[in-house]
Amino acid sequence: AVSVALYPNAPPERVVGTARESRCQLVFTDRPAGVAAFTDAGLDVFLLTEAGDGSAAGVPTVGDLLAEAVGPTPDLAAAPRGAEPFTIVSTSGTLSEPKLFAVHSAPLLFTMDRFAEIYGFDGRDRLLLYLPLSHLPQRMMLYWGLGAGLDFILSEPARFAADSATLAPTLHVAVPRSLAHLNWRVGEALKRDPSGTLMPEAAYRVAFGNAIKVVFVGSAPTEPAVLDALEANGVPVREVYGTTELGMIGLSTPDATRRGTVGKPIPWGDVRLDPETNEILVHTPTPFLYGRLVDGETEIVRYDKQAWHPTGDVGQFDEDGFLSVLGRLRDFLALPSGEKVFVRPIEEAAAQATGATVCVVTQYEPGRLGALLFFDPATTEIGTDETGRKHCRTRLDEVNAGLHPWERVRAFAVVDRLPSVEEGTVTETTKLRRHKIDEIHGRSAIWYRVHPG
Repeated sequence: AVSVALYPNAPPERVVGTARESRCQLVFTDRPAGVAAFTDAGLDVFLLTEAGDGSAAGVPTVGDLLAEAVGPTPDLAAAPRGAEPFTIVSTSGTLSEPKLFAVHSAPLLFTMDRFAEIYGFDGRDRLLLYLPLSHLPQRMMLYWGLGAGLDFILSEPARFAADSATLAPTLHVAVPRSLAHLNWRVGEALKRDPSGTLMPEAAYRVAFGNAIKVVFVGSAPTEPAVLDALEANGVPVREVYGTTELGMIGLSTPDATRRGTVGKPIPWGDVRLDPETNEILVHTPTPFLYGRLVDGETEIVRYDKQAWHPTGDVGQFDEDGFLSVLGRLRDFLALPSGEKVFVRPIEEAAAQATGATVCVVTQYEPGRLGALLFFDPATTEIGTDETGRKHCRTRLDEVNAGLHPWERVRAFAVVDRLPSVEEGTVTETTKLRRHKIDEIHGRSAIWYRVHPG
């Protein structure tokens, strides 16, 4: 069988649409509430729940199947894949709706073999997984780990901190937001310690579990202060960089780690920069993209083994060969004057200065940049009253002082919630969808001038 990765946090219509576009025949789910949507679409459903849970919906469950089982479970051997893909996954859909493509197991297993060699883990380790299991890097580690004998902690964002503390994983796959959350939790625990005897390193061990060997983080840049705090308190973090289509590109390894970079190019491939745009180009023998799904059929992609593949990311190398990812090519805003402004560093500086969790720079008027400041109400107290506006105005004025005139933020708007998958402003893999943020928040924002009048 070929599996299709369905994101549980995607809008229901997108999940059903993906299943139909992939020509699925059977859907496995642990959510009884979602059964009707699939059956109405003509799909068979199998509930991953206890016996009887599916009786109301008239569908079988794994509990029913186990209850009917007679005798020992036979030993099962994996069938060779041959030239067939093993799964269908979706791209993140940052600029449009996600697109589907097929992946073969060979490049994923090859990559994981190299990871095991470089980072020193094997079947004795215990891996915490809390991102959707439909996320390709999660699936890569999961399927390799099944063969290697890894133990798994299958968690979710709402409880991964508690699971990490009580179930003591040795390996942890994270995204920057989750690391920032755990770092915040440690800070709160230290503040609440009435005796003042809780040491920071012990607090981090509570948050990440006392057996942690390495934390892998990717998908976006991690705040340097968070990385510094973790490393200083005994939590080794390795930033990895890749794309869904091309696979791994840069690795921060025990022998080659430098803050602000994603390490050095993969040992089994090579990386260079486009001489005109500084776009990161990759030469790899293990691209993850096997074929694109068109009308339910896989159109195999034929690779030129000598080709250099574009990533859509802008990068730079330092004098020692460490690679930094500056942002996406689309992170440039074209002004009416013809100038192009690279907004990622402006957004990072504005977020850090104001305390916003997320900042997205857009053109609120042609040629004039505005900062949409998103604050997490669970962790940050910031009001939209004059006091809150004065705080943001002062901090943005300080940021502007170090920018070229056409890079300066002329206005700002405060949003008291974070971008989300539900409203379509974040992908299922936590990447911001700029065009949707601009459409949903930018166009209806109440803008305040950094310099009133």
